[in-house]
Amino acid sequence: MYIIKKRNFFFLMAAIYLAGAALPIGAWLVNTAITNEGSIYRQGYVEEGITDRYEKLAFFDRYIRENYYLPISQGTIETGAYKGQFESVGDIYTVYYTAEEFKKQNESIQGEFFGIGTVLRGGEDGFIVIESVLSGSAAEGAGLKAGDCIIEIDGKSFLGAELTEAVSVLRGEEGAEVELKIRRDGSDFNATLRRSRIITPSVDGTVIGDSNLGYIQIASFANHTAEDFRAKLTEMENAGVDGLVIDLRNNAGGLVDKGVEIADMLLDAGTVATARAGDGSEKIYVTEDGATALPYVILINESSASTSEILAGAVHDNKGGALVGTVSTGKGIIQKLEQFDGGDGARITIAQYFTPSGSPVQGVGIRPDYLVENAEDSDTDMQLEKAIELLEKGPEGAAALKGLIQGAVGPGSATA
Repeated sequence: MYIIKKRNFFFLMAAIYLAGAALPIGAWLVNTAITNEGSIYRQGYVEEGITDRYEKLAFFDRYIRENYYLPISQGTIETGAYKGQFESVGDIYTVYYTAEEFKKQNESIQGEFFGIGTVLRGGEDGFIVIESVLSGSAAEGAGLKAGDCIIEIDGKSFLGAELTEAVSVLRGEEGAEVELKIRRDGSDFNATLRRSRIITPSVDGTVIGDSNLGYIQIASFANHTAEDFRAKLTEMENAGVDGLVIDLRNNAGGLVDKGVEIADMLLDAGTVATARAGDGSEKIYVTEDGATALPYVILINESSASTSEILAGAVHDNKGGALVGTVSTGKGIIQKLEQFDGGDGARITIAQYFTPSGSPVQGVGIRPDYLVENAEDSDTDMQLEKAIELLEKGPEGAAALKGLIQGAVGPGSATA
């Protein structure tokens, strides 16, 4: 094998695990090799005349410094120029990162960082609220609890609307201390925590009520996602569940190879997707025999993007399981993440991918077999209920669902 809202049922899908923002939207090929011999910025460029073409850029650099009424650091202008070059292609997924920004991107993709170990959200009272505390973390050791509000971090106040900034501050060097002011039941107290390694959980699951159906949520495709999914799938198989709901709703994507590995657990030998580069070259991602015997339904919505769409499209075209929900995002391109010799880096779109049947995803999305909307004014998860209904069709269970998928079900063939 080539490796290259509704409200949720049991888990908070959009939670930010401390101190990490959600994985950026995208299907990623990661290349973090650093060039050591000569600068990647200089090699071959002078003889191509690029220096002459950018003479005006140097003029503007000098012009700004000589005329702007406040001092401007050299790094500020240079960084702006670099970012502008990548933005000029008109692709929001092609981005230049400073060294610090690249470090944070890489941490998010790997699903590992140094923090205090909490899941945070913006509370209704305007404060940052601890949703949950990760087991074995510094937060747990300090006695922090779900429902506590973080009022200050290292002496600076943060509100719920500043969650992203707070997350950035809470992350840091391994072993370094962070000072928090916590509000609990109207009283404030201080806590000193020492940052430790946090592995962001991207897979969780349970058995749905008394139905004997399993539920697995994949929140992102990070470094540990495939192995975590395998462990949870094995747990469900050993528990003897009758079927499985796999929830990809609000999953913005991540590492391509992790999506391919999960597809390999759900499908027998076949094509997962085809990536096509600008020069016409192609890479075909495939699976091998050995799929789970459990029948399953996959949930998607308008916020299921990229690697989520690769997986959903592969399942649909290979008739592995039914798709329920709404049309996905339509992000059908793949990026490479690369670090340069100065510690800075870039994310750049390198290919477009297509489903096994050859259908494009970019700007189109994946259309589920069963279009089901969740009403904003209702607490009922209609998408989940439809998935359960499909999995519970008659006493034959697996045979009933397999027959349904291998029969007349196609894009848009049924609407609930």
